[in-house]
Amino acid sequence: MTHGSATRARGLGPAAGAVPLTPPPSARRIAAWAYPVVFAGLGLLAVQHVGIGLAALAEGGDAMGALLARAWTPTLAAPATTFAHVLDTLSMTIAGTALAVAAATVLAVLAARNTTPGPAVRSLALAMIVGCRAIPDIVFAIFFVAALGIGPLPGVLALGLHSIGMLGKLFTEAVEAADDGIGEAVAATGAGPVRRLLAGIFPQAVPSMVAVTLYRIDINFRASVLLGAVGAGGIGMDLRTAFGFTDYREALGISCVVVAVVFLVEAVSLGLRSLLIGGGRASGLPPVRGTRVPWTAGRTVTHVAVWGGLLVAAVACWRSGATPDAAPATAAGSLRALTEFFPPDFAPVLDILGPGLAEVCAIAMAATFLGVLGGLVLGLLAARTVAPHPAVRAAARAALAFLRSIPDLLLVLLFVAAFGIAEGAVAGTCALSLFTASFVGKLVADTAEEIRPGPKEAILSTGAGRVQELLYTVLGQLTPRLTGHSLYALDVNLRSFLVLGIVGAGEIGFALSRHIRSLDYDVVTAIVLPIFAIVLVVELVSASLRGALR
Repeated sequence: MTHGSATRARGLGPAAGAVPLTPPPSARRIAAWAYPVVFAGLGLLAVQHVGIGLAALAEGGDAMGALLARAWTPTLAAPATTFAHVLDTLSMTIAGTALAVAAATVLAVLAARNTTPGPAVRSLALAMIVGCRAIPDIVFAIFFVAALGIGPLPGVLALGLHSIGMLGKLFTEAVEAADDGIGEAVAATGAGPVRRLLAGIFPQAVPSMVAVTLYRIDINFRASVLLGAVGAGGIGMDLRTAFGFTDYREALGISCVVVAVVFLVEAVSLGLRSLLIGGGRASGLPPVRGTRVPWTAGRTVTHVAVWGGLLVAAVACWRSGATPDAAPATAAGSLRALTEFFPPDFAPVLDILGPGLAEVCAIAMAATFLGVLGGLVLGLLAARTVAPHPAVRAAARAALAFLRSIPDLLLVLLFVAAFGIAEGAVAGTCALSLFTASFVGKLVADTAEEIRPGPKEAILSTGAGRVQELLYTVLGQLTPRLTGHSLYALDVNLRSFLVLGIVGAGEIGFALSRHIRSLDYDVVTAIVLPIFAIVLVVELVSASLRGALR
C-alpha cells in the first residue's frame, strides 16, 4: 500500500491532486442555494402577514362567483361611446410609443459605444434611459394630469416617457450589435458620420428596433387602460366608473371589449414581428446589378413597416392632441406642476407611512411568491421540452395568454369588488399573483425551451428518472434566469401599490387615492418617494445576484 493509499485508508483526507466529489463552495453556489431559501421564507411570512389562507381564498372564490353571476349577462349602454374610447386608448398607445421611439433612437445613438460622441455624452444618455425606466408610467400620468388636466395628452406623455427606458436600452443594444465593417466601408467612400450612421448602422438595427417597438405597443395598450383611470382618458375611465357605480353588467361588457382588443393588438403585433423576422431570412443573396441596393424581402417588409408606422403614428398624435402646438402649454403646465409636487409634505401621512409601507412590501412579496410558484408550474407545463403531452402544453400556453391579456387594473377591480375594500390587502395580493404568474410563466416557458440538451442527456445516461431530470437539468439551468424574473416581478409589484391606491385597496393605497382626488400632490410625492427607495434597494440586490449567478 502506498503512502497516499494508507493516508486515505486512515481517513486523513484525499491524496494531493485528487478531485473532491463535492464542488468547493463559491459565491455562485452560495447565492444559488441561499436565494430560494430566503425568497421562500420571506414569501411565507408575507402570506401570513397579509392573511391569505384557504378559508379566505374559498370565501373570495364564492364572492367572485356571486359577482360574476350578478354581472351576467354583459351589457354596453353606449356601444358607440365605448368604441370611440377604445380608439382614444389606441391613439394614446400609438402616439406615446411613437414619441418614445423618436427619443429612444436619439438616446441610443448617443449611448451606444460605436456611435457615441464621447464618454460624458454616453453616461448622460444612459442616465436618462435608466431614469425614465425607474419612474412608473402612472406617476408620469398623475403629474401630467395635474399639469394639463384630464384628457389623452397626459397619457401620451406618460407612456412616452416611461417607454423610453425600455426602448432606449434595447435600441442601444441593437445599434451596438451592428457590424462595424459595413459602417467603415461607407466611411471609406468619403461619407461623414451622419451618412455612416444612416447607411451603415441603421439598416442593420432597424428590423430589431421595429420588432421591439411592436412589442412595446402591446405593453402600452395594457398600461393605457390603467392610465385612463387616473384621468388620462380612454376606456380605463369608463371601466373605473362602471365599477365605482357597481354596474357590474356594464363593467363586464367593457372588460370583454378590453380583453378582445388586447388579444387583437397582441395578434397583430405577433403577426408583424413574425413577418419581419421571416422577411429578414433569405435563402441566398440576390443578384446585385450596378451599385443600387437590391430590394430583398426583408428590406421591403422593413420599409413598409417603418413608413406605414409613421403614417399611423401621425394620425394617432393628431387624434390625441400630441402636436407641436401643444408643446408651449405642456412646458408651462409642467413647470407649474413641479411646484405643486415639491417639496413633499410628509405631515398628513406620517402616522400611517410606516405601517403602510410594511403592508405594501408584504402584499408585493406575497404576490411575487405566489405568482412565481404558479408561473413556474404553468411555465414548465407550457414548455415543449418539459410538457408531458402536446395537449397539456397547448392548454398551459392558452391559460398564460388569457391571463396576460387581462390588464392589471381589471384584475384588481374584480378582486376588490369581490372581497371588498376592507379586505383590500388580500384582494390586491390575489390580483397581483395572477398578473405575476402570467408573465413569469411565459418567461419560464421560453427559457425552458432554450436549455442545453447536454446536461439532460448526461443525467439520463446515469439511469435518473423524470424527477431527477427536472431538478438537476431543467431547474438547475433555470435558476439564474428565474432569480432575475422573480426580482423583476417584485419590482413591478412594489410599484403596483399605485394601482391598488386607485381603487382604495390597502391603507396607504387608500390614502394615496384620497390625496390624488383632493389634489394634495405634495403629499402624493411624500407617499411615492419611500416606495422608490425600496425599489432602488431591490434593483441593487437584483444586480448583485445577477453578477454572482453569472
